[in-house]
Amino acid sequence: MTLFQVKLRQQNIRKDDLLVDLQRVASNLGADSVTREQYRAHGGFAPATLQKAFGGWNLALESAGLIVSHRKGIPDEEFFSNIAAVWTTLGRQPTSKDMSDRSSGSVHPIGSYKRRFGTWNAALIAFSQFISRDDEPVKFDAPMNVGVRKDAIRKRSTRDINWRLRAKILIRDACICQMCGASPAKLPGCVLHVDHITAWSNGGETVEENLQTLCEPCNIGKSNMDISKNQSA
Repeated sequence: MTLFQVKLRQQNIRKDDLLVDLQRVASNLGADSVTREQYRAHGGFAPATLQKAFGGWNLALESAGLIVSHRKGIPDEEFFSNIAAVWTTLGRQPTSKDMSDRSSGSVHPIGSYKRRFGTWNAALIAFSQFISRDDEPVKFDAPMNVGVRKDAIRKRSTRDINWRLRAKILIRDACICQMCGASPAKLPGCVLHVDHITAWSNGGETVEENLQTLCEPCNIGKSNMDISKNQSA
C-alpha cells in the first residue's frame, strides 16, 4: 500500500529557531535582506509564521539583524542621514557597494536608493544639495519683550550640532582630524567629532567657520580651549 507523504505542522516554534532559519536563508542567498517570496522558496517555515511571531515581516528582519529593504514611506532625510553615517564611518565618500555592505553600518541598501532616486549618482547629488542648504532656524539669547529694541538683541545659534551640519563639516574637512590628521580611512575605528573652535560656553557660535573635525582623543584633550588663539600666540 502506498502511503501519502504528509507534512505535519510544527507547534510551539521558538523565536530563536525562526531567526536562525531566516539568517540561514539570507546567508545562502548572500544577501542582507530576504523577501517573503525568497523565504517561501528557501525557508523552513511559512512566512506567515514569522510574521505572526514577530508582529510583521519587517520586524522579523530587524530581529534577525537583516536590512529592511522594502519599508514604505521612508523620508528622504533618513536616506541622507544614512549616507552621512556611512561616509563618517568609512572616512570617505561611500560607493554603491558600500551601501549594501553591513560592515559599513548602512541600514538602507543600494536598491532602496535606486528605487527612490533612480541612480546612486542622483542620490549623491540630492544628498549634497540637502546638506548644503542654509536654512537653519536662528534663536535669540533674550526674549523680544515690549520696550526692548529689536536691533539690541543679539542673535545666538543653538549649541547642538544637528546631523546635517555635522555631515557638512566632516565632508568639508575630508573626515580628517584637524589637529592630528587621524581619519577612519587610514585608521579603522577612529571616531570623529565636530568641535566648536571657540567653545559655545565662551561665546562661540554653531556656524561653519567656528566648527572643525577632531578625532575623539583630540576633542577630549582640547576641552573648551580656544586653539585658534593658542596658534596665533
